[in-house]
Amino acid sequence: MNKKPGYLISLTVAIICVATAYAETFSARGLVKAKSRAVLASEIGAVVNKTPFRSGDTFKKGDALINFDCRLLKSQKDKVAAQTKASKAQLENARDLEKMRSIGALDVTLAKADYDKARAELKIASLNVERCSVKAPFDGTVVQLLVNEFESVDLRRNLIEIVSSSALEVEIIAPADWLKKVSTGQKARMDIDELGITSEVKIIAMGGAVDPVSQTVIIRARFDNLPKDILPGMSGVVRP
Repeated sequence: MNKKPGYLISLTVAIICVATAYAETFSARGLVKAKSRAVLASEIGAVVNKTPFRSGDTFKKGDALINFDCRLLKSQKDKVAAQTKASKAQLENARDLEKMRSIGALDVTLAKADYDKARAELKIASLNVERCSVKAPFDGTVVQLLVNEFESVDLRRNLIEIVSSSALEVEIIAPADWLKKVSTGQKARMDIDELGITSEVKIIAMGGAVDPVSQTVIIRARFDNLPKDILPGMSGVVRP
């Protein structure tokens, strides 16, 4: 009786088992993380009069995330602007009088100092008015809104937590022996648990140190094509 077919089947099964075991051991968990995540705080003390974005809403860079009632600060800016205009006129008049020898150089110097002081105060007032609106530093999504409309907030009060929705990376906590098996630029596949899909990633950085207790290393990867509906916090198995 010819036993070769049975032998080949057994060999094939053995190879598959070895390959499967290797694939299972040569894998690690990966966590999707945003490169940019921030909690924005108030730079002034004021009353919140508008919160156009809520948890889960998306926004573009430069959008106003929080607006304050800044009528007082705007009025102060107008006052300083008027004082600056007056100081400029006084300086010009002092220079004209100096040409006619009606006043001395000291008077011109003092007028110039008053004008410079007024200009500096106008810059401060303008900066305070700019702080009346908290602008988005990048495209992203609101994680949590921490204040409500009509609420009075103090300086450095946390207002809103945001996360970048486009610049996403995968942080892989891998066994230390991955340092011998993978390298920067190498492709890998990630099975994303929450979406039930597999996406290709590229390793962009290897960990600079091995954890002496767990004997693991952190490896960073980037999606070649960002999957639809992917969110920070999702996870899955990564296989080089």
